[in-house]
Amino acid sequence: MGATFTPVFNRTNAKNKSGLYSIHIRVTLDRETKYFNPDLPKLKPEFWLAKPKANRWVKDTHPQHFEINKALRKEIADLEEYSNVLQATRIPVTFAKLQVLFDRKGKRDSFNEYVEYYIKETKFRKPNTKKKYKTFQKHLEEFNPKLCFHHLEESLFLDFRDFLLAKGLTGATVIKYFNPFRRIVRSAVKSHLILRDPFYDVDLDVQITKPKRVSLTPEEIRKLIDYEFTKDEAHLARDRDVFVFMCCCGLYYKVVQILTEEHLRKNDNGYILEGDRIKTGVQFIIPIFKIKVGEELLKKYKARGDRFLFPTITEPAFNRALKEIAGLAGIEKHITNKVARHTFTDLMISKGFPRQFVSKMLGHSKEQTTEIYYEMNAYHMAGGLSNFDDVVF
Repeated sequence: MGATFTPVFNRTNAKNKSGLYSIHIRVTLDRETKYFNPDLPKLKPEFWLAKPKANRWVKDTHPQHFEINKALRKEIADLEEYSNVLQATRIPVTFAKLQVLFDRKGKRDSFNEYVEYYIKETKFRKPNTKKKYKTFQKHLEEFNPKLCFHHLEESLFLDFRDFLLAKGLTGATVIKYFNPFRRIVRSAVKSHLILRDPFYDVDLDVQITKPKRVSLTPEEIRKLIDYEFTKDEAHLARDRDVFVFMCCCGLYYKVVQILTEEHLRKNDNGYILEGDRIKTGVQFIIPIFKIKVGEELLKKYKARGDRFLFPTITEPAFNRALKEIAGLAGIEKHITNKVARHTFTDLMISKGFPRQFVSKMLGHSKEQTTEIYYEMNAYHMAGGLSNFDDVVF
């Protein structure tokens, strides 16, 4: 199917007070017509050539005639080239395909610009997914801010892999950022901006090592609980208490920050925490009464009468505080807020709680997700099964 592209001036023959009118590009496919707006300066009728010739449409008397004519030639040349490529590869030329190309004005050779376009136009289902794509974009800009589509080949992918590894990223993290890379490239292929998938048959050869999950023993948690802060250190007590409570419930810090009395249920034994994970929306159910320290902290801070159960600070500030607290308490492990979740999980496993129970407490949608925590370690072996006794620090 052939396509023609023709600049037209004031396509509706409208009249207005300003006397300025738009330039459009008329696209004709199999006798059907649509108009694309190249967003060029509006003109008065006296500056438009009635009979354009030699790729000139704007009269030389207009102060921007050279720039406007050049821009029109560029738009039409790009559309014609794209149309010819599609026809040569026996792909139907459609208005939708031409519109995608046209909407990326001036950015048709730059892969970096296409990444920007993809992230802007894509409706991500989850904020964290968009965050991952933005982080990938940041790494790509640092690697090479002037990538073109023809640069996309195996050698470039391997160089980008080495670049990420040199930044200290783990193999799993490198793979994580290549996932957006592949998706964006495949989108470009689908839009026929690239004729073939350059990732086809590419082996990144990235070694995936199992993450070392840091958790605390009951003895180390006891050190935190027993540490007496000086007057100058008193501000750290709150962060210590929040962290210990997290060790007793396994919730992420972002969830603890928004806990209210609506998340509490009480039965004959004591309190149960119930709610949904922010990231997945999956329900968690946690019997706080099984860990006495956790229940004591809950009652202590609940008595404040505040809307939220615990006073919290920003996550980076909380992690900095935990690093300081660990040093004061004589704990050599690197502690972040996520260590609390690992600690809670190890405690539950060592006390013999079944996988389906632990999975529900952690808010996992599938029990398989919990399996990684069940790789036996020395602490699990030492704990053994104890018939669901209360956990005591």
